[in-house]
Amino acid sequence: MIHRTFDQVKGTSNFVEADGFVSARLAVADDNLGFTVTEAIGSSDIDLEVEHKNHIEAVYVLEGTGTIEIVDTGKIYKIEPGVFYAFDQHERHRYHLDTEVRAIAIFNPPLLGDEVNDESGGYATASEAPTDAS
Repeated sequence: MIHRTFDQVKGTSNFVEADGFVSARLAVADDNLGFTVTEAIGSSDIDLEVEHKNHIEAVYVLEGTGTIEIVDTGKIYKIEPGVFYAFDQHERHRYHLDTEVRAIAIFNPPLLGDEVNDESGGYATASEAPTDAS
């Protein structure tokens, strides 16, 4: 059984702070579950554009408010506690947060754990990720 808390992940390579958010990767590729679970907290001043070309991201909002704008269409969706959303078409999107937002996110395929958004605003897949081997 895998048993982890946000505080246990904090300070490890599976805890990422970047682009106005923190992300505790509670389940990662090495756990062999086939997906990643994160607890993410976005700051109230975040204005972040993201596109996960290599991953499906599904999110459940626990706390906070803001909006997500789909870049290609300009359509805006409100986010608040109890909202679920998923980027099933790898939509390029922009977060505008009114308050700090805390959410649970699922990624498929799973993340290695230490990824940050690349120049396209997404994450590499495990097969594309750099390795320490020379």
